[in-house]
Parts: sequence; structure tokens; C-alpha cells
Amino acid sequence: MKNKLFIILVLIAFSGFGCALRKDVDILNNRIGEMRLRVFTAESEITQLKAQADNIRMRADEISRAGDEKEKSLRGQSAGQRTEIEALKENISVLNGRLEETNHLLKQKIKTQEESEKKIDGRLARIEEESATYRTYKDRIAVLEQYLSIEAKEKVGTPDSDAAKKDDQKKITKEIAEDELYASASQAYNKGNYSTAREKFQELMAKYPESDKKDNCQFWIGESFYQEKWYEKAILEYQKVIEKYPKGNKIQAALLKQGLSFYNIGDKQNATLVLNELIQKHPKSNEAKVAAKKLKGFK
Repeated sequence: MKNKLFIILVLIAFSGFGCALRKDVDILNNRIGEMRLRVFTAESEITQLKAQADNIRMRADEISRAGDEKEKSLRGQSAGQRTEIEALKENISVLNGRLEETNHLLKQKIKTQEESEKKIDGRLARIEEESATYRTYKDRIAVLEQYLSIEAKEKVGTPDSDAAKKDDQKKITKEIAEDELYASASQAYNKGNYSTAREKFQELMAKYPESDKKDNCQFWIGESFYQEKWYEKAILEYQKVIEKYPKGNKIQAALLKQGLSFYNIGDKQNATLVLNELIQKHPKSNEAKVAAKKLKGFK
């Protein structure tokens, strides 16, 4: 009865594992290990029972001369033990089947969650790329309009027209070079060449310290480390965005991804603090909505 009760408790303990999420993987793996250890212990007990059964058969042979009644009694005991052993084997087989089924379901859920996270990251990247392309397009238009305006004024001529023309040309050349470098870095990132992308973003920040793209560059440096699952480095790079560009257009995304990075390294406490800060400071942002859903999963 103790062995049967033990097996029933084990089956009850495993019945809730089918809906485990990725965050429970480590706990589930530990419990699975414990269950396998218990199964091994149960099998050892079965081996002992078999040995006892063999001893009983030997004793039955030794005392067979003492009378048919005693021999029948011993045989009955041996048969009962064999029946119990077979029942244990059957229950262990069922338990192993449940373990395999739980492992399969867990792997499927982990795969589904990872695919969902990749889709979200991909959407964010596409949105950023489209936004950057649009801004670049508008900037180019503005530069061309300014250049054409300069050419029209040049026909009239002023004492300082030559100097002004040179300054404007330098400015235009600088802006075009800056846009091309940013586009090249973004292209490297989108192709998964994260190291190259980081180098180009850092080059832009060094060459053009007054650029309005610096906060974007810093954010995508953090994103490149996040994609490589180097979450510790990503946290530090996101922090630079938060500290240096608190009014920039990447502050909400930086807070969200920093919170997720803390969560991915197992620091649930700091993840909660950062995501709550995002919700409090930018409650109407899309990132705040994502953060709220993530926090519900922490509970």
C-alpha cells in the first residue's frame, strides 16, 4: 500500500506540469530528476522483493517435507508478492510514459515561446528600419531643397556668397555621409552581422558627436548584444541610452529591453523594478503595455 500511495502522489505531482511555461523549465527539470531518482529507488525495491521471493521459494523447498499445508501457505505468499511486483512494474511503466509526455509538452511550449519572442523582436526591428528609412528620406528631401535654394540665391550674388556656399556644401556632404553610415550599420544589423553593426554605430557616434542619431545608435548597440544573448552587456548599453538620452525616442524601448534582459539572466527583482519604472513614466506607450503583460507573467 505504501508503494501504491507513493506512485499516486507522484502522478498527482506531475499532473500540473502540462501547462508549464518557459520560466518553470529549471524547476521542472529538477523535479523530473527527483522523480527519476525515486523511480530508480522503486526499481531497487522491486529487485529486493524479487530476491525475497527467491528466498521464499528456497525456504518452501526446504520445508516441503514438513507438510502440504505449510507448503501451500508459502506458495500463496510468494504468488501474492509476485502479483505486487507485477503491479509495481506496470505502474512504473505508466510513470515513465507520463515523464516522456511531460518532457515533450514542455519542449513544445518552450519552442512556441521562443518563436513568439523572435516574432516580436522582428517586428520591432522592422518598425525601426521603416522609421529610419522614412526619416532619412525626409532628411534627404530637406537637404536637396536647401541645396537648390542655395543655387538660386547664388545667381544673385552677395559678398559672402562663396563662403556661405562652401559651408553649406560641407554641411550637406556631412549629412549625406552620416546618413549613409547609419544606413550601412542598420543593414549590417538586419543581416545578423552584429559585430560589424556595432562598429559602424560606434564610428558614427565618434565622427558625428552632434548627430541626432546618437541615441538610436546607442540603442541598436544594446540590441545587438541582446540578439547575441549577451544580456549583461545589453543591460549596460541600454543604461547609456537611459542616462544620456532621457528625452530621446528610444528611452521607452531601452527600458523595456533592459527589463527583459534582467529577466533573462534570472534577476526577476531588477526586471520588475525597470518594467514598473517604464509603466510609471510612459504609461501610454506600447512598450508599457508589453511590460504590463510581462509583469503579469511574473506572478
